[in-house]
Amino acid sequence: MVRDRRALALGTILVLLGLFFMVRRTADLRGPGPILLLIGAILLTLSALRRFTGPLLPGSVLLGLGSGFLLRDSVQAFFPHWASLLLGLGCGFLLASALGRLSPAKERRAALIPGIVLIAIAVAAGLFRTLSITVPFESLWPWALVIGGMALLLTAWRGGRRT
Repeated sequence: MVRDRRALALGTILVLLGLFFMVRRTADLRGPGPILLLIGAILLTLSALRRFTGPLLPGSVLLGLGSGFLLRDSVQAFFPHWASLLLGLGCGFLLASALGRLSPAKERRAALIPGIVLIAIAVAAGLFRTLSITVPFESLWPWALVIGGMALLLTAWRGGRRT
């Protein structure tokens, strides 16, 4: 496991600051993106100082969403605006899952599945845009909610039956 928690926290802070300055050079810092990045960085720093317990998931999700807002204009040729936000959110969930492994409580792995699903939807939308395939996402996404909800209900029903 990690031996020096202070070095880990300081390293996390330095990485986040460095990423902020790199994004600042390439992206337009208007709109909700910068404030979401700032709040996410603060929450992740607090989480790092507390051995990656506390606001790890909200910090990661806000960081991902802020990145999605900042990069949506620069990736517009490949992704629709909404898909760039989904891509950012998915990356935020994956970040929470990766950092959650450093936490003493291992329940953070649940963020992996939503991250993969959101990134898959964004990549599919990007491929459809690149290949000029028209898919009516507006009429399909409610079905994704129904299928996801049914999967959760079946899992809860099976889990409740065993106990």
